[in-house]
Amino acid sequence: MRRLRKFVAILVALLPLAIAAARSWVSVDESKYVLVTDFGRQAAVYGPGEAGFHLKWPWQEATAIDRRLRVFDAPAREVMTGDKRNLEVAGYVVWRVAEPVRFLRGAGTVASAEARLGERVAAALSNAIGARPLEALATTDRNVWELDALTRAVRDEVAGHARDELGVEVVDVRLRRFNYPVEVRPAVFDLIRSERRQVAATLRAEGEAKYKALTSQADRERDAVLAEADAQAERIRGKGEAEATRLLNAAHARDPKFFEFVRTLETYRAILDGKATVVLSASSPLLKLLTHGPSEDVLKERGPSAAPTPDKVAAEERP
Repeated sequence: MRRLRKFVAILVALLPLAIAAARSWVSVDESKYVLVTDFGRQAAVYGPGEAGFHLKWPWQEATAIDRRLRVFDAPAREVMTGDKRNLEVAGYVVWRVAEPVRFLRGAGTVASAEARLGERVAAALSNAIGARPLEALATTDRNVWELDALTRAVRDEVAGHARDELGVEVVDVRLRRFNYPVEVRPAVFDLIRSERRQVAATLRAEGEAKYKALTSQADRERDAVLAEADAQAERIRGKGEAEATRLLNAAHARDPKFFEFVRTLETYRAILDGKATVVLSASSPLLKLLTHGPSEDVLKERGPSAAPTPDKVAAEERP
């Protein structure tokens, strides 16, 4: 019994020492700030690069603050554009604690910090959207698109005050929902349809212009090719006709009476067919030709097979 009492006495004596030893160190995680205070006064701050175990006095308090990025979804609010049209806009804020001492003094908790950030973001969004017309926000034209410039302006406006007052760093501000009230939707849809019609008209005009340019060029090339072909054909035809005339004249010059006789026969062949009826006088040369044959002058000193032809003349003239 005496030993048990002694053991209990030893435990009672060592318990404060154990409690003091347990409160004499603090574990610092890489993802957190740890603020050590001495009866409300700042004693030490452990941050990035100081992860591990650190000693402190048993009466000192250690407060851990998460320093990782946080995403705060701000509630939707109705704002008015520069051309007096209502919009329902909801954004989100990416932020983190940058100065733990100022954060604890200015906000104290994450919920309080996000509530104050939401108020500032809502005011900044209202000012930024109120300075821009609806067309600059609802358009698909990147040349007049204002959303990126708007969110940058809101972030820059909120970031300075948030760091000075709350000790937080605003990394980014974006819009997560961009709705239009019922009374504004017809105007927005009309605007989108108008822009699509303008783009379609522009594309059609460009296509029509290219089509006309291509067809005009093809027509010019076709006309040039046809004109060159016609000119070449005329030149070849002219040369052929000139050569034929020359050969015929050369053959005719060798025996004019015989070729006159041949042309007469060709004329008679043309007018005398199986259905023709010809009335001739007794003195008609045709009747004499049909009854007596060619005159002696034509057949003098040559037989019928000796008559010159254009092919024979051409053969004789070839070297």
